[in-house]
Amino acid sequence: MSQGVIQGSMREAPLPDIIQLVSQGGKSGCFHVQQEASRARIYLKDGRIIHAVTQAGEGFEALMEVALWLDGTYRFEELVPDVPSTITKPNASILMELGRRMDEWRVISQKIPSVDLYPASTLLPGETPHGVNAREARALALSTGYYSVAEVAEAMQKPVLTIAKDLYGLVMAGHVVLKGIRSGKPPKIEAPAVPEPAPAPPVQMGSPVAVPPPSPAGFPESIEPLPEPAGSVTAAAPAPAKPAPMDDPQRMVKLMNFTQRIAQAAKMVLPEAQHEMVNRLQAKATQQIISGDGPEAVKNLALAISRGAVDAGCDADMVRTLNTHLKALFATK
Repeated sequence: MSQGVIQGSMREAPLPDIIQLVSQGGKSGCFHVQQEASRARIYLKDGRIIHAVTQAGEGFEALMEVALWLDGTYRFEELVPDVPSTITKPNASILMELGRRMDEWRVISQKIPSVDLYPASTLLPGETPHGVNAREARALALSTGYYSVAEVAEAMQKPVLTIAKDLYGLVMAGHVVLKGIRSGKPPKIEAPAVPEPAPAPPVQMGSPVAVPPPSPAGFPESIEPLPEPAGSVTAAAPAPAKPAPMDDPQRMVKLMNFTQRIAQAAKMVLPEAQHEMVNRLQAKATQQIISGDGPEAVKNLALAISRGAVDAGCDADMVRTLNTHLKALFATK
């Protein structure tokens, strides 16, 4: 992999997949990432992520800022990095977290396309919304049209993605609208009146789950084979598909990009408790693609997610909806 070969748009190829592709070769160098006026540098040494720098800071959280740059561009430059090692976590956990945040932002950005927009409450004076937790209530109180989404997060001393997620729920509930121009008055910032509830412990896939009753009529006992992704192999290519050669990074990027779309579609249907299962299966498929399995790994990912939903006890309607969404991806020309 020579200097300048791996470069392009994050819209076409997710950055975590590109970083993983470069790290597999044990390369040392720097990813230059840019979206409009924002820039970041991500340093690798012998394939391991060791440092990141943005205009807001450095280290792990600086790297996580890039999760909000879905339209950015990247370029990898081979060099011997002369930077401190501010990131010590293993690549696998770093890239999984970065990918998870990107998945969340893809959904949130459908309603909040920029953290530079100004949220404004639609509630009447004295009106109290139902079903709003303590943190959402604080974000709502700061939504006067004066602070941007990023400034609300800064005022609350919370990660911008966390506050964007809260505002997404408030927008969907009709409590908040977004404006492109600052307006209103600066709200009074107060400490939260009640402590925020502790987050619920993550659901472990190995934890006991309630055993569902016998499958109702129409519940799939087996998963129908899904077709190969359009464009992943030539029309004349026989099955099974030929392994992807390691010197064809662009082809592997396209396949890894397709796994990202599969995972995103699955998370839109499955409950949050199953998202870790989807992440794990996507990471496995990515490794198989790098090892040369090609389109077969992509198809097996869709099948594995569908089987995982059945094994987790998801109801028949949910599994049918999941399969419909996955098949629609493969049918897209």
